[in-house]
Amino acid sequence: MAPINLNIPASDKTVEVSIIDTTANIQLPADVFFAPEIGGLKQLRAGAYAFLVENKSRDKRVLFDLGVRKDWENLAKPLYDRLKEIFAVTVRKDVSDILTDHSIPLDTIDAIIWSHTHFDHVGDTSTFPPSTSLVVGPGVTAASLPAYPSNPASVLLESDFHGRELVEIAPEQFTLKIGNYPAHDYFGDGSFYLLDVPGHSIGHICGLARTNTAGAAGTDSFILMGADTVHHAGQLRPSEHVPLPSQIAPNPYGGSAPCPGEIFEAIHPSPDKYQTCAFYHIHVREDGSSVAVDPEEAQRSVISMTEFDASPDVLVVFAHDTSLEGVVETFPASANGWKAAGWKETGRWRFLRDWKV
Repeated sequence: MAPINLNIPASDKTVEVSIIDTTANIQLPADVFFAPEIGGLKQLRAGAYAFLVENKSRDKRVLFDLGVRKDWENLAKPLYDRLKEIFAVTVRKDVSDILTDHSIPLDTIDAIIWSHTHFDHVGDTSTFPPSTSLVVGPGVTAASLPAYPSNPASVLLESDFHGRELVEIAPEQFTLKIGNYPAHDYFGDGSFYLLDVPGHSIGHICGLARTNTAGAAGTDSFILMGADTVHHAGQLRPSEHVPLPSQIAPNPYGGSAPCPGEIFEAIHPSPDKYQTCAFYHIHVREDGSSVAVDPEEAQRSVISMTEFDASPDVLVVFAHDTSLEGVVETFPASANGWKAAGWKETGRWRFLRDWKV
């Protein structure tokens, strides 16, 4: 298959990226997000990754997402009352605590970028000083403000916005197209892009960070902060671009011998396409409802993400990917060396271990 051209503009500028383990542990029914049921997986265990992005040439630091706030019981009461019936959540620290523990002054964080407004991404912005602005995707202001309690229907809190600049990236600011996504050059130097990735929620955006420029390897490398484009790697893989191999190494179940790919044919919902078709799709209930605000659009966004996933130069890290635990190094370590460390190859098929085969 010919290499995919993602049309990422050339640049000699990079950012330093750290993947933050936000200390959240979330338990919930898997069918809230994806279907069908496979291999006995009924309950989903998820963490929540956030990202520290540093543009050192411009002396700028931003955060992409904040995970779950430590005192999540203080979310908007109608939201919390709904969530506690479905989700079991524990959080040890806010992202602000994690940064402070590692001697990063909070007043050096120029902006917090929300991928979207769901509780497991917005964290607690009130723990940051007013000098830290809040950046959101298209349509978020109209959909979410005013916030709770002034607006009892809002999932956001007035304290999320109080005293700080709110910046909404308008549709016309996504002047580029990278892959199949409209893109916005956040710092204006090609080091970090925001991608308009619609469907999961209003204003859902992802981040694409250039972590290395072409050197001996001959190509630039990138980390794609995939937010909630998918909730399990089985929604993304296998694909026509990343087929399931006949011999899977490293073996997701452990041991030195490769795992035969053919054992997954029996549990795949489309056995005749088990090597090239993803195991899961976004769950749409019989009444047409879904966790995705537009499930058809969200599924198209997943298909577009497979092109990035196929590139050897792009590491896709979505927010709740437990298959990357023990593979990626988290903050305070830098993630810029991901390619040389082989994180993509090591983590690609680890999600298969979630199923009894």
